[in-house]
Amino acid sequence: MSLYTFFGCLLIAYGPILSIFFLYIAQSAQHVLVTVASAFFCLIALLFSSVIWYLAKTVQSTLTISIVYSVAIQEIFRWCYFLLLQRSEAGLNMITRHPTSPYNKLEFGFVAGYGYALATSLISYISILVESIGPGVIMCPSCPNASLFLISAVTTTLFSLLHMAWMTVAFDGYSKRSWSGYGKVAWVILSHFGASYATLMNTSTTIAYGCVYAVVMELIILLISCVLIGHSLKLKLSVPTASHQHSS
Repeated sequence: MSLYTFFGCLLIAYGPILSIFFLYIAQSAQHVLVTVASAFFCLIALLFSSVIWYLAKTVQSTLTISIVYSVAIQEIFRWCYFLLLQRSEAGLNMITRHPTSPYNKLEFGFVAGYGYALATSLISYISILVESIGPGVIMCPSCPNASLFLISAVTTTLFSLLHMAWMTVAFDGYSKRSWSGYGKVAWVILSHFGASYATLMNTSTTIAYGCVYAVVMELIILLISCVLIGHSLKLKLSVPTASHQHSS
């Protein structure tokens, strides 16, 4: 049964992002370049978090503190990557399929989010996935009827989708000097903290069915983020229409 568990968890954790890569990202060399650069920024952020964790020996076992600086560093590098893309946006738009499309910034955000999703999912879950090949099964403390391999796989795929949604919302928020833009950036930061802290319920021994609550919370955050993306797309669509009506 260990091989069945391995391949099942593998497809659950990496199936969605692999599908997105082959069906969308791989179709454009520009998208691959943006993805690789974003994954590099994410890896640097994770490296900084690892260095802090290694140096802060007194709080290494305190996950609540580790989440604080880890999420903060990822968000800082998310903003830094936006600044980098903003400087090269004119060049990127020149070689894109639709140079004048108002959706280009959101598209770059989604592709950049894929790089974040790829890097974090590989680093956070690959070691757990390898352990699933072994003869033993580690059960989830908060959900004794489910294995930790399965719960971690579901969490990995949800966080992959969340990172793509967060990056898209963040890029739209960074580009606006208004309260709506600041609100979107605040939502990305706060929801990132919320989703990360929700994962602590997976290993909690005091919260019954904590893994279910964690998954539900992550799904709610993903749904709200998708609503924000839909709202941004609707606004982008209305801008050329309004200008066209004004000119006519």
